[in-house]
Amino acid sequence: MEAIVVAALAAGMLVAAFGYASVGHGGASAYLATLALAGVAPLEMRPIALLLNVLVSSLATWKFHRSDHFR
Repeated sequence: MEAIVVAALAAGMLVAAFGYASVGHGGASAYLATLALAGVAPLEMRPIALLLNVLVSSLATWKFHRSDHFR
């Protein structure tokens, strides 16, 4: 992949991660859409989206817990 495509892919995923994490979601649908637009093969997209979804959801849960939104 070209450097510009990788940078655009990373920027799109970062924006999606912030948006979804701000409401406590992981954002797998946005990752899959971004990867599909970048031309990544479906077999490669699944584990990437799963890993990012778990990571973002875990970070969001930790932040909400630190802010005393959970009992």
